[in-house]
Amino acid sequence: MGNSTKDYEWEEYWPGWVKNCQPNVEQMKELLNSTGPGFCLAKWNQVTIHLGTGLTHSCHHPIPHKIPLDEVLKNPHALHNTSYKKKQRKEMLCGNKPAECDYCWRIEDKDQLSDRFYKSLEPWSFDDHDTITKYTGDEDVIPKYVEVSFGNTCNQKCIYCGPEFSSKWAEELKREGIFKLLKDTPKADENEYFSWIDLDNFLYKNNENNPYIDAYWKWFPEVYKEIKYYRITGGEPLLQKETFKTIDFLIDNPNPNLDFSINSNLSCPDELWDKFLNKILKLIENKSIKKFTLYSSIESYGPQAEYARYGLDFEKFKTRAEQYLRTVSNARIVFMSTFNILALPTFYNILEWVNSLKRNFNYCHNYRRLKLDADVNFDQDHVAIKEQNPDIPVVVGIDIPYLRGPEFLDCKIATPELIDTYLKPCMDYIYANKEHQEWNAHLGFEEYEASKLRRIYWDLVYTTHQQQQNPHIVTQRAVFYDYINEIDRRRNTNFLETFPEFDKFFGVCKKARENV
Repeated sequence: MGNSTKDYEWEEYWPGWVKNCQPNVEQMKELLNSTGPGFCLAKWNQVTIHLGTGLTHSCHHPIPHKIPLDEVLKNPHALHNTSYKKKQRKEMLCGNKPAECDYCWRIEDKDQLSDRFYKSLEPWSFDDHDTITKYTGDEDVIPKYVEVSFGNTCNQKCIYCGPEFSSKWAEELKREGIFKLLKDTPKADENEYFSWIDLDNFLYKNNENNPYIDAYWKWFPEVYKEIKYYRITGGEPLLQKETFKTIDFLIDNPNPNLDFSINSNLSCPDELWDKFLNKILKLIENKSIKKFTLYSSIESYGPQAEYARYGLDFEKFKTRAEQYLRTVSNARIVFMSTFNILALPTFYNILEWVNSLKRNFNYCHNYRRLKLDADVNFDQDHVAIKEQNPDIPVVVGIDIPYLRGPEFLDCKIATPELIDTYLKPCMDYIYANKEHQEWNAHLGFEEYEASKLRRIYWDLVYTTHQQQQNPHIVTQRAVFYDYINEIDRRRNTNFLETFPEFDKFFGVCKKARENV
């Protein structure tokens, strides 16, 4: 048996909430490794469930796996506790490192701190460490962090998405067919993108009886009082009736200990957007939940964002984000910037915009105190900001997950020149604009936000400099070339007009394609 959390002294924000800071992360590394070098609390306490397709995974890095229908019909707890997932848990408890968690192993092999340590420090996992280490791996556990997707209804076609999560993608594939990449080469058969999906049967239609949703509504009312964090993702949740059914359930069945959140592309029709704002205002005013957070995905700026997230109106996106911040009090917004190769040229602009929102809407206790005590004026009135958001100092945040699939959009295919030209300045900016508790608390990037980009940067610097001629990476550049050209044909877009920064790189990809 490994060590206990009680064997360490932890820095805390306040009693009961452990800080996500460097000394604590180092201690969590030692603590987890005392049980095994692959042990991670997310495998028990975090779950994403895709009810439209019957898929699940714990942590966003592993590829989702199928929830066996026979298991969930017998036991709704199998929505999280599949036989496959129990096997991975046993591996961790026995000192092994599950293959599906290879992203973290790659980071740790470079002597960096992986998400395994950061996730295990989260308030939805830390408190259960000592209990989980006593498990066998066979238990049906109730996750503390639940993310659920009710279906794929969506009004956008994001470049790295697909029909499982976007009905617009499904429509396009039915109309145009699958992507046949690297045609007329020996690698053609293995690069028929989306060939594995039966478009007529992979998803339960909205008007069909979906046994996974039936199981969910048996499971969720039973367990939701024990859930700490509950998040609805998509598709686009604001286009799905189950989202509003859930909000109504929470209004009628308050859980004052629940952090509730919804992912949205902020692009639904006006009447649904207004309905959403009114429902959330009611949730908060009635104190039906502890806290609400709106998550929205963006990692490119302007026309490049509209190319990567086809169907997006970028200016409307910005307007609605700011409308939400001015309308909904005591709530958060977090921008999910899924780092992929198309993010490189304008990610700096995204950081600048998010930083401006942080300065306008986050609350700094030092600035407020100076205003009250000495009438010192700052750019923003932090007395008024505190009144609007009395319980939430970090109203605006950013999360930077790393895209692993499809591989041809993974930044590993980039050249060192692209990383040095576009990602290095982002690193400089995010660290030059970090917040400091002793002065401008929360009026910049938090350490946990900056550290995610740092881990991505370190990984990419090593990969792009050391594996430029790696045959697999060269092949993925060729696939990228075909994929982008096919996207342009199907959607009447022009990649190089939108991404002129990639002119030289696209030439490298074209050469790779010619040599397949």
